[in-house]
Amino acid sequence: MIHTSSAWRVTLATLRAVRRPFDVRQRWREVSLAAFEAFLHEYPGPLEPRPRLTPKSRHREWTDPTLGSWPASAVARCWTRGRYPGYQIRSV
Repeated sequence: MIHTSSAWRVTLATLRAVRRPFDVRQRWREVSLAAFEAFLHEYPGPLEPRPRLTPKSRHREWTDPTLGSWPASAVARCWTRGRYPGYQIRSV
């Protein structure tokens, strides 16, 4: 098999594109309910809850409008899977 430099560049570009979603995910960290509520109360800016997609939706998100538009402005999220809740806050 012969490798050319243009094929190598395509491979590097592909690897970089695949890596980006994982970089974005690293900004979020899981916390307890107490830490989540403390974060919402102590956050220095205004927080706006995003509307639920449906009345029975199990996912909520809070945004900071000073950070721009969604999804870049999302700072906190919570959800439930079955009986198990999950809480995440965005690391700055």
